[in-house]
Amino acid sequence: MNTIKPFNTIRKKLMLLLLAATILPIATSMIISYNATTKSITEDAIARNNRLLSLGKTNIMNYMNNINQKSLAVYNAMNVPRSLYYILEHSMEDEVFPNDITDVIRNRNLLKDHLYNMYQSVSEFHKVRLYAVNQNATYLLWNDDIKVGRNNVPIPQTFKKAYIEPTHMSHNYGLIDLKSSASEEMVFTLHRPIFLAPSDELLAELSIDVRLNVLEDLNRQLYDGGEESFYIADSNGQIVLSSDKNEIGTSAKQSWLGTILDSGQDSGHFDWKEESFKGMIFYDRIKTPYMDWYLIKQTPYKHLFSAADRIARINTAVGIAFLAIVVLATLFISIRFTKPLLRLIGYVNKIETGNLNVAIDIHSNDEIGLLARRFRSMMQTINNLILTEYRLEIANKTNELKALQAQVNPHFLYNALQSIGTVSLQHGDTKAYSLITSLGKMMRYQMNAMDSVVELRRELDYVQAYLDLQKQRFDTALHVQLLIDEQTRQILVPKMILQPLLENFFKHGFVQSSEEPSELLITSALDKQGEWLSITVQDNGCGVSEDRLQEVRLQLEKMHPIGTGQTNDQEEGGIGLPNVLSRLRLHFNKTAAMELRHVKPHGFSVTIHIPLAKENER
Repeated sequence: MNTIKPFNTIRKKLMLLLLAATILPIATSMIISYNATTKSITEDAIARNNRLLSLGKTNIMNYMNNINQKSLAVYNAMNVPRSLYYILEHSMEDEVFPNDITDVIRNRNLLKDHLYNMYQSVSEFHKVRLYAVNQNATYLLWNDDIKVGRNNVPIPQTFKKAYIEPTHMSHNYGLIDLKSSASEEMVFTLHRPIFLAPSDELLAELSIDVRLNVLEDLNRQLYDGGEESFYIADSNGQIVLSSDKNEIGTSAKQSWLGTILDSGQDSGHFDWKEESFKGMIFYDRIKTPYMDWYLIKQTPYKHLFSAADRIARINTAVGIAFLAIVVLATLFISIRFTKPLLRLIGYVNKIETGNLNVAIDIHSNDEIGLLARRFRSMMQTINNLILTEYRLEIANKTNELKALQAQVNPHFLYNALQSIGTVSLQHGDTKAYSLITSLGKMMRYQMNAMDSVVELRRELDYVQAYLDLQKQRFDTALHVQLLIDEQTRQILVPKMILQPLLENFFKHGFVQSSEEPSELLITSALDKQGEWLSITVQDNGCGVSEDRLQEVRLQLEKMHPIGTGQTNDQEEGGIGLPNVLSRLRLHFNKTAAMELRHVKPHGFSVTIHIPLAKENER
């Protein structure tokens, strides 16, 4: 036998030479260049993003400090009678403001003027709300109009100092039935308590809703839209601003935010490779007495290292060029060795079309020639096996045709029975008509060769017709009882699966006696999980001996599946219990089982267990 050592083939030597001469040096150069480039880009990105976030931090602090100063205007001119603080301090009721309706209207207009000046001081203000504690009243300035309403119960004091409420949808602070053309939008809110100086008695609460447009403009230059992501989140994990508008005003679900909050650092960066994001995360903290925000920027590696990827592509193109030169140089040498292999592939393609007698004309002494000789021998063996199996199949079909030709035409018999039944009915013999009808039902059921499986109800109808004929034959010596679970009637079972069990009873178990009639019980039931169907045929006949019972059980264990070419032992004149079990396993799966047992004081019971799959149910 000719053998070839694994590493002595010409093709493998050529491939090793190609790898050593081209791919390894080029790959090493590319790796070194890529690592150096990515390291430089990373250092530059860290420095650049730290500067950008620092600039953004400064701009946001200046903007928020301006909003904070506007809210402090309530303390301006504290001792001037017409100042906002003075109105709140005196509950709008003193010698300057009498308690008549005219003064109330005047005071309300004066209050509106103060709030309107505050509202107009910053164009991004959406609403200004003032809650007067002593009056338990809310004043809401919105769309150049002031709305006044009283709260059902006093609003409890919830904070001791000014703070920023994260971004949320604006609302009316409990006031209802407001008629205004202005629409609600996403805002963040500065809440400031107003105390009676110098005590901590709360006079009012001032809330200013601020639109996000300026905050978005201040941070738009800090990231590349479409490539990078940007967030402003507070220390409680609420998203104040995001490059993804769907996340604004929501609670942050990203675990990287927890890493930032737990770091204890006011600024920094780290790598992240989870939650469908792979890249670097940069952050800086804005902490004031009224706010604690984090500026966060996400830069994917794909965007960060785009320059390095371009260099890598250039190096790859150079490497491919060198590889092409080597391939062209080796092509002339390798073509003479690959040509026989291509011829062998052509022979294989012809064999795939069904031509098993292709002459494989390859006579080289290398590994291709060895493969061709082995393939030629294999095809000869396969061809001989196919011819043998084909002859066996023809013989089987011939035998089946002879068997079919020997049968009486069942349609002729069925039509003849219908004619006889009609004549019997015309002569008043209803008993004969009933028996002929039962026999006709059996033949019609048997002649339907289209269905290999049927619903259990149809199988039971056939069994009932069969038993009607037997009861006519044995009269009172036979008593039949069917206990059928209604849930089982729609389940599919193999056709003619019960008749062999009944024939087994009439052939071996039935005892005709006028004193004690033979009892035949047929039951069907599902298990508790609804995964198994069990059908039992039980009688009180003479039963079988223990030795015979063990013999049949052993026969069931050793039986061969249908279609393996080996026959199962059958009872003379009947299908036999092993074939019933074989049909069950052929239609369903090998877990189908048959249980045989004695019935006390005498009798015999056969139970078939059918596994229920989705395709067995309608």
